[in-house]
Amino acid sequence: MIPILYKEGENSIQFTDYLRCLIYYIKQRSQVYIFVASALLSLAIASKGIVEPILAIKLALGTYLISLATYAYNDVTDALADRINKVDRVLARGKVDDKTVKRVSIALFLVGMVILMHINMYTAIIALTCTVLAVAYSHPKTSLKDRFPYKTIVNASGAGLAALIGGFAADNLSAHVMMLAVISFLFLFILAPLGDIQDYEGDKAAGKRTFPVVLGVNTTIAMMLSIPFMVTLLLFMSMNINMLSITVTSIANIASTTVILLVYKRWYDKAIVNVSRHILRLMYVVNQVSIILSASSGVEDI
Repeated sequence: MIPILYKEGENSIQFTDYLRCLIYYIKQRSQVYIFVASALLSLAIASKGIVEPILAIKLALGTYLISLATYAYNDVTDALADRINKVDRVLARGKVDDKTVKRVSIALFLVGMVILMHINMYTAIIALTCTVLAVAYSHPKTSLKDRFPYKTIVNASGAGLAALIGGFAADNLSAHVMMLAVISFLFLFILAPLGDIQDYEGDKAAGKRTFPVVLGVNTTIAMMLSIPFMVTLLLFMSMNINMLSITVTSIANIASTTVILLVYKRWYDKAIVNVSRHILRLMYVVNQVSIILSASSGVEDI
């Protein structure tokens, strides 16, 4: 854990405090990288493998900063539930002032938006849309994260937009790019509820209306179990994918189903659920890799 200095009074907060806060989020919020991976895979597909390095750097950095800002801002409004769930985050443990986190998140939003706006008008629109969704998701006056089913829908929409932005950056929304976005959207109906299962007790106590709280844990997991099958079926029916792509997709979704079944048996074990989240994030990316394998094999978009 990176130590964060907390000082009384707004004027006593130093630059190093903001820097420590930023480093903490860079180290602790590893899930941000799946959105960056989606953006870069989308760019690679849209560019047909010929990616401009500067464009890729801009896209990756801008997507990363906005995604990181979203998680940082959300932590400010999630502090109560995090304390109940005993989540090891600096705000929940009282190790940092919420004003510091807010200012870091605002700075990340602004820098990320500026970078993406420098690519083209379409990436600028997506950057703005993602920022608006992030604020509406966490801000107390809207708080979509506490409303069923908007929390998961907003999360899934963010993943879909991250998968689309690479296509817009390269001015090529091919069928493979669109499929990448659809798969990303669907898979978040596994990843987002899985996080809610881990936080079930705190979310219920705080009055949050997540899938596990509203539908029950078992029903939520049953819904999650349908997603790997839907993803596999969609890939098989929508594109003439090659044998390598079929193999990669099948392995990823068999593994996903196995992990979800394990969660079904041990959902109350936070350690099991936490490990499952890491594995399923990897399967999320592997499913996307199967699409780029298909696109790079010379199969024509349909």
